[in-house]
Amino acid sequence: MAENIGTNLPETKTEITVEAPKDAETVVAVNTTKKGLLALSDRELLIELVKEQKKASRRSLISAIALVAICLIFAGAILIIVPKIVSTLNNAYKAIDSVQTVVANADKAITSVEQSLTGIDEMVKNVDKVVVDNSEAVTKTVEKVSNIDIAALNKSIKDLADIIEPLAKFFRR
Repeated sequence: MAENIGTNLPETKTEITVEAPKDAETVVAVNTTKKGLLALSDRELLIELVKEQKKASRRSLISAIALVAICLIFAGAILIIVPKIVSTLNNAYKAIDSVQTVVANADKAITSVEQSLTGIDEMVKNVDKVVVDNSEAVTKTVEKVSNIDIAALNKSIKDLADIIEPLAKFFRR
């Protein structure tokens, strides 16, 4: 039923679909091909529509497969990355715990140093007190030592040595 309306047209293919009013019996589509303009019957139009639907369904299937592949890639990436992130976070928590322990130990050490400094301050105060308290005694002792007659002491030591020497010779026998 198709008639040839035109001849000697370029070899391009374009389709234009025009809908007829609802009361019309056929839908007319114009198909430009090498042969020219053709009027399509209902059957031919349905065949063309089925072909286009098959092409569209193939494109949808390819899109769906690509989408599933992308989702699988993302899922795989997540399965690889998430355990590493969890491991890194666990290491970070352990490091934080270690830092907290070190800080607590440092606080204890600082407290101990402060107590030691307080003790040293008290000790220095006590040493000062001892020096002040004993300065009088030291002064008296120095005076007594300076009052000793060294010449008389040396003479007494020599006399004692002279007396002990004969006794030592006697007992050595």
